[in-house]
Amino acid sequence: MITIFFDSKSKIPKYEQLYRHIKQAIEQNELKADEKLPSKRKLAQHLKLSVVTVETAYNQLIAEGYIKSIPKSGFYVLPYVMLNPISKKQYELSKPLRKLKSSYRVDFKTNKVDVINFPYEKLAKIEREVMLDSYPNMINTSDYLGLYSLRENISKVLFEYRGIETNPESIVIGSGSEHLISLIVLLLGRENIFGVEEPGYLKNYHLYHDYGAKAKTISLDDQGIDIKDIGNANVVHVTPSHQFPSGKVTTISRRMELLNWAMGKKDRYIIEDDYDSEFRFSGIPIPAMKSLDKLDQVIYMNSFSKSLSPSFRVSFMVLPDKLMKKYHESYPYFTCSVPVQTQLVLKEFIEKKEYEKHLNRMKIIYRNKRDLLIDLLQSSRFNEHIEIIGEESGLHFLLKLKTNNRVNVFIESAKKRGIRLYGIHEYCLEKSSDINEKMLVLGYSHLKVRDMKFAIKELEIAWEKLF
Repeated sequence: MITIFFDSKSKIPKYEQLYRHIKQAIEQNELKADEKLPSKRKLAQHLKLSVVTVETAYNQLIAEGYIKSIPKSGFYVLPYVMLNPISKKQYELSKPLRKLKSSYRVDFKTNKVDVINFPYEKLAKIEREVMLDSYPNMINTSDYLGLYSLRENISKVLFEYRGIETNPESIVIGSGSEHLISLIVLLLGRENIFGVEEPGYLKNYHLYHDYGAKAKTISLDDQGIDIKDIGNANVVHVTPSHQFPSGKVTTISRRMELLNWAMGKKDRYIIEDDYDSEFRFSGIPIPAMKSLDKLDQVIYMNSFSKSLSPSFRVSFMVLPDKLMKKYHESYPYFTCSVPVQTQLVLKEFIEKKEYEKHLNRMKIIYRNKRDLLIDLLQSSRFNEHIEIIGEESGLHFLLKLKTNNRVNVFIESAKKRGIRLYGIHEYCLEKSSDINEKMLVLGYSHLKVRDMKFAIKELEIAWEKLF
């Protein structure tokens, strides 16, 4: 007979204490497979419990597969399979890897935004309104392309800021470039060869490769992506408005050459990644290639990662009609990977003109940050040994070092002073040229004024004898 001493002071109900006791006895092989348990009535009498308490404990054990009930026979222990013991090495390998927090005082990363001026209150207010007013009506609905009203607002933003005439039916919303690229590979086919810029955003190269497609790198020249180096690629992924990380703006003639290349053969496509086109600090915005696309062979991609936050995880693409038709026919069972409430909040944020206000405010803030960093560099003790490149747009620029030393010498010296810098060669798969090896990529959007001042002072010390 099962005997248990109940803890009367415990907040755990008696049925659960009984359930845990029997469960432990089975796991420790004290109760064997096929062994019959006492009936509910007998066990209740033995333990001075109600039959309902015993029944509740038994039902939980049945639900979890520890025992079974055979009508007119009773309750029996089911076979319990124990996990094989693992070695210490296996245990260590099974532990999740933790990313080490940056120990640098100042990190010139390019994938961050200003955290102080993020529109916390505006978005929080809109989110409260959405959860009370709009969301209840849409809690059971989801458009696999993304919320129509959000796509409608995005199409207006694209026309106003990028000169792209499109309709909501051509837009697909997804949670980041990873999701959108996976869809593109499905739509175009894994047999295609995807060309990506080098230097460039290496993540895209790895994504195409990991999704089962072939990927190759394409070099750059002074005008942008080198047409002659496209080779056998039939899809090219480019950042023409502000090439990452070189900062080059693809000239209008090169854009036309690239469009002509796409028209030269069936099923060639250009993927235009317009990742930070919102931030241009001199002149008017560079027209998007999609706005010049007359034969519908440009897939336009953008996100709210730079204009709002990388963690916001809302990206979108404009698909050519042919690919959108295939999407409807082949993948109607897909679901949008962005939660409906997030889409509703963003839709309201744009519709209420808060997005436009935020963008205009951040342009001023980022221009001031850029100007300050450039002033600090140009007034530094090493100002004669540097050249600033690609500062007209985007949230990073290049720092060319006029030196015979390798760039890694400067990077390692800076690390010792608590400053993290990135060489342009870190954005290359293959060995970069000598001129690329003298370039640093400086992201500044997230830095505070004191961070920039501290960094330049430390670099003056670190680089004192390197030029």
